[in-house]
Amino acid sequence: MENFDRIFSDSLSIQQRLVQENPEKLRPWLEAGVPKSRGLLLYGPRGVGKTTYLLRQAQRTGGFYASLDHPSLAGVSVYSLVEYGIARGYESFYLDEVQYSPTWSQELKGLYDSFPPVNLIASGSSSLLLAQGVGDLSRRFLGVAVPFLSFREFLSLRGLGDFPVLDPWKPDPSQIKIMLTSLPVFRHFEEYLTYGLRPLFLEGVEQYPTKILQTLQKTLTFDIPFLVDSLGANHLRLMQAVVGLLSRSSIPRIQVNSLCREWGVGKEKLYNLLYAMEQTGVLRILRKKHDFAAQSIGAKMFLADPSSYKALGGRVGNLREAYVACAFSSLGYEVWAATKDEDADFVVDSGLGPGEQFSRTVEVGGLGKSPKKADFVVRDGQDYPQPGVIPLWVLGMAW
Repeated sequence: MENFDRIFSDSLSIQQRLVQENPEKLRPWLEAGVPKSRGLLLYGPRGVGKTTYLLRQAQRTGGFYASLDHPSLAGVSVYSLVEYGIARGYESFYLDEVQYSPTWSQELKGLYDSFPPVNLIASGSSSLLLAQGVGDLSRRFLGVAVPFLSFREFLSLRGLGDFPVLDPWKPDPSQIKIMLTSLPVFRHFEEYLTYGLRPLFLEGVEQYPTKILQTLQKTLTFDIPFLVDSLGANHLRLMQAVVGLLSRSSIPRIQVNSLCREWGVGKEKLYNLLYAMEQTGVLRILRKKHDFAAQSIGAKMFLADPSSYKALGGRVGNLREAYVACAFSSLGYEVWAATKDEDADFVVDSGLGPGEQFSRTVEVGGLGKSPKKADFVVRDGQDYPQPGVIPLWVLGMAW
C-alpha cells in the first residue's frame, strides 16, 4: 500500500505540472467531435492533441491523469492504480499511452464492469492496438479516431476567425466570399500545409519541422515494436528509407523486390513493417477497390501527415495528393486509388454512414489541372468553387 501511496502521489505531481504546461487552446474538433461516454478509447497519430484533451478533461472534472509510458508506472497494474484512485474519491480517470500496459484491454473491461459510476477515458498512438481493444471492448467502450488538424481549426487556433464547416461537394458561396474577402486565404493555407497539420505549431512555428521529424522517429522507434516482432536497427533504417523515398518520388510507390535486396529483408517482413507504419499513422496506403490481398503495397502510398513533405523537402504533387486523401479520410469517407490512372487519381465512397450514399472519382492538381474523366477535380490555387471543381483550401474547411 505504501508503494501505491508513492506512485499515486508522484502521478498527481506529474499531472499538476503537465496541466500548467498544457496549451490554453484546445483544437475545435476535440471540443465538438468527442462524444460523451463513460468509456472512451481515443486513438490516432502522435501529436494531434490527445494528451492535451485528456489533461484538459482531467482539469475540468477533477479527474486523475496518468501516462502509462512514464517509467514510474512500468509494471504497475492499471486495474490496481485506478482501484486505488477510486478508493480516494476519484470518479474520472484519463489514461494516456495505454498501449504500454500489456493487459490494458482486459483491465479496462474489468474496471468498467466492477465500478459502474466511474468514467474511463484512454488514449494511445497505435491505431491497431486500440482498434483491437475497441473490438474487445465494443459493448463498453466507444472508439474515437482523432484526425489531423483541419485548415479551419488551424485558423481558429491562430485567432484568425471561427468559420463554419463547409460541405466540400456543395460549399456555401456566401461563406466562401466572407473568407476570401476577410483573409489572405492562400498565404494562410500555405502556412497550414507547412506547419499546421498538428497543433505542435502552438509551441513555436520555427520548431515545427524538427518536431515533426522527432515525432516520426519516436513513432518508428517506440510504436512499431508493439506491432512487429524482432525489430532491429536495420529495419528502422529501412523504414526511414521508405519515408525518404516516398517524400521525393515522382510516383508514390515503392519497389518491394529492390528494397528487399538492398536491405536484406524478406518480403513478409517488409509487408509487416509497411502495415505497422500504416497503422501507426506514418503511411497512408491506398488500394484499388476490391484489392483484399493480405500482403499488398496498394496502388499509391503517401506519408500520412501531408506536412511531412514540407519538413522533408518533398514534391508538391505528392503533398497535394496526400492532403486530399488525408482530408477525405478525416471526413469518414473511404478513399481508394482509381482503377485507371488515366481516368482519375482517387475514388471517394461515402462508406456505410448515414445520409446520401455515393461513389465519386476525383483528380488532383494545380490551378490548370484537367479533370480527365473524374467527377470532380481538386485544384490547388483555385479561389472559388465551380461545378465539378473543389478548391484545395475549401477541402480543409470540411471538418
